[in-house]
Amino acid sequence: MAQGLNRFTKGWWFVAPGLILMVVVVGTPLVMALRYSLHEVFLYRFRHQVFVGLANYREAFDDPLFLRSLQTTAIFTVGCLAIVLVAGLLVAFLLNSKAVRGRSTWLALFMVPFVMTPVVAGIAWRLFIWQPEFGVVNQVAGLFGLPEIYWLLERETALLATIIANSWHLIPLAILVFYAALTTIPEELYEACRVDGGTAWQTLRHVVLPMLQPHILFVSIIIMTSAFREFDMIWALTGGGPGRATTVLSILAYNRGIAAQDMGMANTIAFTMFIIMATVAWLYITIYRRREQAA
Repeated sequence: MAQGLNRFTKGWWFVAPGLILMVVVVGTPLVMALRYSLHEVFLYRFRHQVFVGLANYREAFDDPLFLRSLQTTAIFTVGCLAIVLVAGLLVAFLLNSKAVRGRSTWLALFMVPFVMTPVVAGIAWRLFIWQPEFGVVNQVAGLFGLPEIYWLLERETALLATIIANSWHLIPLAILVFYAALTTIPEELYEACRVDGGTAWQTLRHVVLPMLQPHILFVSIIIMTSAFREFDMIWALTGGGPGRATTVLSILAYNRGIAAQDMGMANTIAFTMFIIMATVAWLYITIYRRREQAA
């Protein structure tokens, strides 16, 4: 009995340091955020805290600006997720082709956006890509006789511009994961598809995508959590403007906590973001597991 118990607990001794560190590093800020969200706390008189229960949450969901920021965050997250998954799959599929030479060089080049800090990437896109007079996008559009567009200064285009810029920053992660997964698919499956007369699109749809479902789930969760809490890239591009068009929840929490010095409301927004993202991730994994068991 003791030997069996020792065999069961032996592995936990190796896992325990990492678990303890994770609980301390991740759990402590979450508990503090939950505590402050239930109190009236202001930055300039931080020691004076008044317990208000769920009043901050009721106030947040009654605030049109919070609801608008929640909608903007959802659009931003879904847009980034769609672009990253599609672009990452296509690029990884092309890199895995036998006709491609110098894969290592191409992979290294594709990793450049990912290793850049979001602030630097945001400034680069603002100055060189979306800049109205000399930006790359408007310069190319001018070759076709299209008018200049103030991408980051117009409400109709600012959110789209931030989605594209942030997706560019995250696509290399998807490429790396999908390419590594593609190398594990047996060559016999590709050969069978070619013998049956399958095109590249049919190979991607009927061979690659079913084999990559676990990896798509992993990348989706990483991209969703990253885009949902994104702050640096959007702040460097637009600062939340114009006219709150790109004010996502993270920027709203910053404005409430630093500009308005209302730390109670800022932590309420931050903890609400955690609850939403944790719930979405849990639903995502649950639905995937049920589909897998049914299959």
